[in-house]
Amino acid sequence: MRGIVRGLAISALATIIAGAVVWLIAKATGSVAIGRAFDHVEAPWIIAVAAAELLSYPAYTIAYRSLAQVHGQAPMTRAIAARIVVAGFGPFALLGGFGIDKQALAVVHEDERGARVKVLALGALEWAVLAPVGCACAIVLLLQDSPIMGSLLWPWAIAVPVGFAAAGWASSPDRAQRLSRFRGRTIAPLAETLDGVAALRTLVLHPVEYREAWVGTMFYWAFDIFSFYAAARMFGIRLNFGETVIAYASGYAVTRRSLPLGGAGLTELLMTYSLYWVGSSLAPALAAVLVYRLFNFVLVGVPAVIAQRQLERIFDAELNPLPSVPAAISPRRIRGRFRSRAGR
Repeated sequence: MRGIVRGLAISALATIIAGAVVWLIAKATGSVAIGRAFDHVEAPWIIAVAAAELLSYPAYTIAYRSLAQVHGQAPMTRAIAARIVVAGFGPFALLGGFGIDKQALAVVHEDERGARVKVLALGALEWAVLAPVGCACAIVLLLQDSPIMGSLLWPWAIAVPVGFAAAGWASSPDRAQRLSRFRGRTIAPLAETLDGVAALRTLVLHPVEYREAWVGTMFYWAFDIFSFYAAARMFGIRLNFGETVIAYASGYAVTRRSLPLGGAGLTELLMTYSLYWVGSSLAPALAAVLVYRLFNFVLVGVPAVIAQRQLERIFDAELNPLPSVPAAISPRRIRGRFRSRAGR
């Protein structure tokens, strides 16, 4: 019970931070303009916002389970994967959803370094799917002489191919080992980062074996982007596909699952102004982001707290039979290890 209260308290803090940022943007925009944005709301679009957001979580769970097996680990049960994913999207995670992933994967596979590598690989997988789409949209918009400012489009058009080339070059096994050593000593954070990119390299080289990782991530982004688009349509913002992707991806310069407190504050700021940068007025942009975040941030708070608490009981029921967990590790010890990590 204490853990649930603590989680709800931190979620409330995240909500306050997000609300403060929204208030500051609204103050700069003007109350009259904000009021006008709500005068003509296309209410049916809210159903699409909610439905797309709900579908994004199962899609992410499918990708998560597949990635968790990248080093030959035993398959994670759907019950565990679903709860880890939901907990990771919650606004109570002080170190972000990836922090919860690291805690949970370390317990599941009894390998803390491997857990850190997989968390890095998860982040790389997210961008390996989204970034090329953003790059392609930016190039098309540049060729069409779009009125969107070039300072928003050119980084997508140039940095993504350069980044992928650099990652491919640095992640080859022999080169990664050399790059992560300095004066005969291994630089652990760099070595783990390169191993995370190398795990993505494994997904690329074996697309059929890890097809669920690719398909799940693709559908996660598709559903979440459509939820964002539907929220924009609620307030009369009409964007084409390329503009929607650029606005969304620029607003998520760092994905919400990797940010502390579910990206509270920063995401509201970036997504509002990314809509403004692609041509929307600031008032409806803020209103759209407020509705979008209401579904992927506030409403997931309570289920995420409950999911985190349920993980302890699921570990007792599901993990002991797995060969990756030594028989000497009792349910009480597993539960204690998860609590100690989750409380940090």
